Amino acid sequence: MGPVDSVDTAEALAALLRQLRRRAARRDGGAQLTYRQLSARTGWAHGVIGDYFAGKTLPPTDRFDTLVQLLGATGRELRMLATARDRVEEARRSRTAVNGRTVPPGQDDTGSQPPVPRQLPPDIPGLPGRERELEALDVLRPGLRGAGPAVVALDGPGGVGKSALAVHAAHRLAERFPDGQLYADLRGSHRDERPVPPAVVLRRFLNALGAPRPYPGSAEDAAAAYRTLLTERRVLIVLDNAVDAAQVRPLLPAAHGCAVLVTSLGVLATLNGAAHLHLTPLPPPASVAVLGLWAGPGRLTAEHGAAQVIARHCGHLPLALRIAGARLAARPRWPVRELADRLADPARRLAELSFADLDMYAALAAGHRELQARGPSGRAAALALPLLAAEQGEHGEHGEHGEQRELTVAEAAVTTGGALAATEVILEQLVDVQLLESRAPGRYRFHPLTRLFALRACVIPPAGWSPPGTHARGVAETPR
Repeated sequence: MGPVDSVDTAEALAALLRQLRRRAARRDGGAQLTYRQLSARTGWAHGVIGDYFAGKTLPPTDRFDTLVQLLGATGRELRMLATARDRVEEARRSRTAVNGRTVPPGQDDTGSQPPVPRQLPPDIPGLPGRERELEALDVLRPGLRGAGPAVVALDGPGGVGKSALAVHAAHRLAERFPDGQLYADLRGSHRDERPVPPAVVLRRFLNALGAPRPYPGSAEDAAAAYRTLLTERRVLIVLDNAVDAAQVRPLLPAAHGCAVLVTSLGVLATLNGAAHLHLTPLPPPASVAVLGLWAGPGRLTAEHGAAQVIARHCGHLPLALRIAGARLAARPRWPVRELADRLADPARRLAELSFADLDMYAALAAGHRELQARGPSGRAAALALPLLAAEQGEHGEHGEHGEQRELTVAEAAVTTGGALAATEVILEQLVDVQLLESRAPGRYRFHPLTRLFALRACVIPPAGWSPPGTHARGVAETPR
C-alpha cells in the first residue's frame, strides 16, 4: 500500500482503496472483488461502492472501516487509513463554500453552514426480490452541470411496495447527496385525507433548507426560492404517494446535483424528463422470503408448503405478505397452516389481510377513490368494475402466480352492455388507476386480490369498515 500520511483528498483515498483491492486479489490468487460482489457482502448499492473507489464520494466512517476490512487491511493499516479518512473529511470541510465565500483551512465556520436535512423515514432491513429495481434506481446520482436533475417515477398497484422500495433505495444512495435528503408524503393515496398542496410542501422544504423567513407568499415564488437554494447543493428528494404530475412539478429542482424519486399509483407519464419504473408483484420465492422476514426467524421452516400457500393467497404483494407475517408474529402458537386455511376462502381473504394499522383493502381502495374523483366517466368505470370482476371468474387463481384469465374488449362490452369504444375507455381508465392490468393491447385482467376487492368494494367504505362475508354480485350504489 502506498504512503498514507500525505492523503488529504477523496481521490487519493480512493487510490489506496484500489491498491488494497488489487493486493487482496494477489493474496487470494484470484480476480479482484467486483462492485457487485462487494454489494452482495455489504448490502450497499454497487453504484455507491463504485463512487467510493472512484473518489466521487467519501465513505462514512463505519462503511469505510467495513470496506477496508473486507479488502484485507491489517490492524495497523486500519488505524492509519481511519486517520487518513478523517483528514480527508476535515480538508473537505475547510474548502467548503459557506454563504458564497470560501473558508480557509483552520477557520471552518460550521455554525454558519446551511442545515443538512435528513428527512427519510426509517429504512426496512431488506427487500427480497427487488434487486433488479434497486439496480435500475442506481441512475439517481448527481449529474453533469447543465444536465438537470435525475428523476425516477415509481408506479404500481396498491400494496406492491412502492413506498418501501423508494425509502430503501434512498437510504442506499443517500451518501451521494451529502447536502441532505428531503422527504414528503403527498397523501395522494390516503383514504381519509386530501392530497397535500405543493405550496405546503415547499414551505416545509424551505424551512428544512434554512431559508430565511418570511417565506414567499405565492406558490410560484416559493418554488423559485426552493430552486435557488438547491442550485449548488447535492440533495436527494423523495416525493411519496403523488396523486398526479401537477402535484409534483413545482417540487422538482433545476439543479444538476439533485435527484428526485417519486411514487404514485398511476404512471406519471407527463412528468418531464422522468424515467419510469413499473412495479409488479414479487416472484414466488421472494414472496416467501418477505413473509419470513415479518413472521420471525425460523417460523416458516417446518411448514414451508403452508408458507407458499399463504404467499400465493397474498397475490405476492409485499403489503399483503407483511400483514400475513405480522399476524403470524402476533400469534406465535398458531401453526402456519392455520393462516393458510383462513386465507383459502376468497369470501374472507381481504378481511384476514388486515392487522393493526395495515389494511390490504384500504391500499386497493386508492384506485377506486381516484375513479370517483374523475367525474361521470370515472363513476361509469366504477359501476362496471364489479360486473367485470364477476365475468372474469376465478380461473387460474390456484396457479403458481395466482393469475386470472384475460378479458377482451368484446367480452367486457357484452358484460356491461356498452358499445365497444365506450367499453374500451372504461377498461383503460381501470388500467390507469391500477385496478386492471393490460399486458397487450385489447387484453385485460385483474390481480387476484384486486378482483376480490372489485366484487365487494363498489363504494368507498366508511371508517371502521369490515369486509362482508359474501360476494357482491350486483352493482352497488355509487356515492354522489
